[in-house]
Amino acid sequence: MSTLWSGRFDAAPDAAAFEWGSSFSFDRRLFEDDVTGSLAYARALAGAGVLSAAEASAIQAALQDILERGRRDAAFIDGADEDVHSFVERLLVERLGDAGKRLHTGRSRNEQVSLDLRLYLRRRIPLLQEQVARVIGALVDQARAAGDALMPSYTHFRPAQPVLVAHYLMAHVAPLRRDYDRLAAARQEADALTLGSGAIAGTSYAIDVDALARDLGFSRVVANSIDASSDRDFAATFLYASALTMVHLSRLAEDLIILCGDEHRFFEFSDALSTGSSMMPQKKNPDPLELVRGKSGRAIGQLTTLLTILKGLPSGYNKDLQEDKHAVFDAEDTLTGCVAVVASVVKGLTLNRDRAAAAASGLLLATDVADYLVGKGVPFRRSHEIVGALVRKLVAEQRDFDGMTLDEWRAASDHFGPDVVARVTSAASVAAKRTPQSTAPAAVYAALSEVEGWLASLLPRKN
Repeated sequence: MSTLWSGRFDAAPDAAAFEWGSSFSFDRRLFEDDVTGSLAYARALAGAGVLSAAEASAIQAALQDILERGRRDAAFIDGADEDVHSFVERLLVERLGDAGKRLHTGRSRNEQVSLDLRLYLRRRIPLLQEQVARVIGALVDQARAAGDALMPSYTHFRPAQPVLVAHYLMAHVAPLRRDYDRLAAARQEADALTLGSGAIAGTSYAIDVDALARDLGFSRVVANSIDASSDRDFAATFLYASALTMVHLSRLAEDLIILCGDEHRFFEFSDALSTGSSMMPQKKNPDPLELVRGKSGRAIGQLTTLLTILKGLPSGYNKDLQEDKHAVFDAEDTLTGCVAVVASVVKGLTLNRDRAAAAASGLLLATDVADYLVGKGVPFRRSHEIVGALVRKLVAEQRDFDGMTLDEWRAASDHFGPDVVARVTSAASVAAKRTPQSTAPAAVYAALSEVEGWLASLLPRKN
């Protein structure tokens, strides 16, 4: 069994131990990035005078052929190699002989694997952002369609105050906007060239790393060769962004599971995105959202895995870091699947306007009653006490504010006048709000327009 490091050893590696320690079964996902980095490194070696123009040309032609074959046929990326770097180098040497052996001059797999993962995240994160934007777009479309529809909001999962359905939906847009930006920040953190760091101390060859960074599209070069070999902060940042996005998707899933349930039925799931029971004919189950809720634990677990690996490592590269790719790839796959499902579920929702509006009335208007008294000059703490006592009475009588006579209002406080009836409605409650982040219709529609403009700015410009 041939390895990149066999010269130091008298015996061949134990087959079982070699297979156990091999990463090619999963890091083959980095194939395109590994070849891309090698193509640029060949140009850098030529610029440093390490490769002749003819050698560099031959290496690049061979690498380009390897890249194109791998892109055409995934089965091509296979073999008994230790990792994707060994695989690419073996194919190159098979084609070019000694010329192919020159490519690794001044380069270590320590910096190469970090480079590959950085290149991978740099090209993959925008795809995740696009999917997150699709969920945002679906929520915005539903919010726009909801118009002036009302529903209750909740604190402690008890009915709190009336809000626009659109305001509720936009409450899930806000964290997803932050997730979009966090993913962008993760991409920016990965945007640094590691080549030139060598195994740990740098390289003695005159590699123009600034030119190499520009060649690969990196915005900067890493600051320290020792740190570069062990730095996985960028991977941890990506995992944090992924985990928090999954947390927000899970909370949305939980909300919809409840609000689409028979006890609420504010929304209805599409039949196409629900499942039934093998025994109970009446069931319509939110299985896709339950899986999203469950899979959020996987993303959180992968972040914990990497942080646990990193916390005890000495400076420089250690084989422990091989596990970073399991975490990154699984988190990416989990997030990719979940955002696609959630976007489809949200698109397929049907709003039960009357049922939601009916639940947004009654004693939920107690704060508005208290605010009415404040408007009449009653201190808020006193008005809170008055309304609290009135609510206690109405609960005992199994009534609410609707249907109270003026005499009953005046019995609670002589500050109540005939205008209280018009003030104590769900629509009036919503309309009375004044702050820009509130459920006031003007505020909600302004927020909707802003997000719609942001979404439009993400679309590719048409010539």
